[in-house]
Amino acid sequence: MKRTSKILFIVAAVSLICFFATRFLVGIWIPFLWIPLGFFIGSFFGALIQERQTIVNFMGMKTTKHGMNMGALIALVLVVLVVVNFLAVRHYKVWDFSGTRSNTLSDQSTKLIKALDSELLIRFFYKKGVEGNEENRKSFRELIKKYQDQSDKVKLEFVEVNERPDIAEQYGVTKGSGVIFLDYKGRRNRVEKIDEQEVTTALVKVTREKDKNIYFVVGHGEHDLNEEKEAEGLHALKQMIENNRYTVKTIATNLNAKIPDDADAVMIIGPTQKFLDYEIQGLENYLKRGGSLLLALKSKQTQGLEVLLNRVGLEPMNNYILNLVETPTGKGIQKGQTLATVFSNTSEITKVFGKNEATVFRNPMSFKRVKVPEGISIDDLIKTPENSMAFQTLEIKEEGPQGAYTLMAMAKGRYAGGDKDFELIAAGDADFLGNQLLYQSLNRDLVLNSVASLAKEQSLISVVPKETQVTKLQLTDSNFYMFLLLFAVPIPLALLGTSVTLWMRRRHA
Repeated sequence: MKRTSKILFIVAAVSLICFFATRFLVGIWIPFLWIPLGFFIGSFFGALIQERQTIVNFMGMKTTKHGMNMGALIALVLVVLVVVNFLAVRHYKVWDFSGTRSNTLSDQSTKLIKALDSELLIRFFYKKGVEGNEENRKSFRELIKKYQDQSDKVKLEFVEVNERPDIAEQYGVTKGSGVIFLDYKGRRNRVEKIDEQEVTTALVKVTREKDKNIYFVVGHGEHDLNEEKEAEGLHALKQMIENNRYTVKTIATNLNAKIPDDADAVMIIGPTQKFLDYEIQGLENYLKRGGSLLLALKSKQTQGLEVLLNRVGLEPMNNYILNLVETPTGKGIQKGQTLATVFSNTSEITKVFGKNEATVFRNPMSFKRVKVPEGISIDDLIKTPENSMAFQTLEIKEEGPQGAYTLMAMAKGRYAGGDKDFELIAAGDADFLGNQLLYQSLNRDLVLNSVASLAKEQSLISVVPKETQVTKLQLTDSNFYMFLLLFAVPIPLALLGTSVTLWMRRRHA
């Protein structure tokens, strides 16, 4: 190599180093950077011109041609790998082999995500230094990745509260960490915890075009919507419904029996005074118009509403259903709370519930079917297990008839003389909606699912969290020996023999 060429290559190298060092230190492009860049380009190509004959001779060598062929092959393989990886990132398929499909979204979540026609922005607010912060961020990122796999309209953004106080103030996040919001078309909803159930419920709320109206009937001694402290109060229920973007209103049917046209659902919870005939007629007219009604009644306090139930094919039994439990001294009757563990697998309200889950009632009564009118169908939503007994009074002196009793049923179809399909849910207890029991076991999900069904919002029915199950592999003796003789022993021996054979052949080649 000529001395001039060496000097030019050194100048080119120094110029390149100066270029990158200056760019790194300044952080932005400045006109001065053209100077070292120009020195590099001029020196480098000047050196190549000086050594052009050496380069031509080098390129004509046999070893160089073989090396270039190998280099071209390596470059081709790298290009293929890059293209394959690029396509794999853009278009890929996930297979979930877990028993409960815990690694994939539910059908409901997938349907909602694919229906998005605008960008869904998910913001996760956090503070640096908070314990468990990184774990929460990682867990949430993995969850949202499942949603992003279904649609490119889902955008995730992590916002550090102290670094972006403007955005934090806009969302009202002034303290705390791990606060999550969904934004869609100007509608915003907060996610309370990191799981699919909460994210999908929030997604339904922000995609809903308008709020639904839920009317509570008052004037008959019903449970109080504004009572916060008493166990039977409905303040927690009211708050929960409003948090799900429903509008809660009240109506006194004894003053005006006509149910408003904007009522998406009507609820009557624990009345203690009798409904008059014209009120029953008003409720019937509402069902004829395709209305949705929930009756939560206590035993021996049906207050004239049994007439309405009979006309759809249900009869309240005015009894008390209690569970039989095993005690150290033998079987006993559990007073107070009654567990119901049998759920309808055909109703959208209950088919998402698991086999080992339960709803909790307080001294509920049961329903039975009577003559069901044509055009109406009955579904037993919730039943007690077989080890339950029915009593006519809570002063238990002897055992009652044992069996599985229906505590909650749904009637739907076309009411006599009506022109639209109605929905009516009858519950044999009112306390499961109260402050004390609302958030016990599955009661919250049961209530939200019932309201969603009555309001004709099937997509809002809760997604029950999936439970991870242990995958067990059990082999019989014969299967174990077959696996041992056909796979565990011969395959390693075959691989070892092939390796030794190839080594010997190459050694003596």
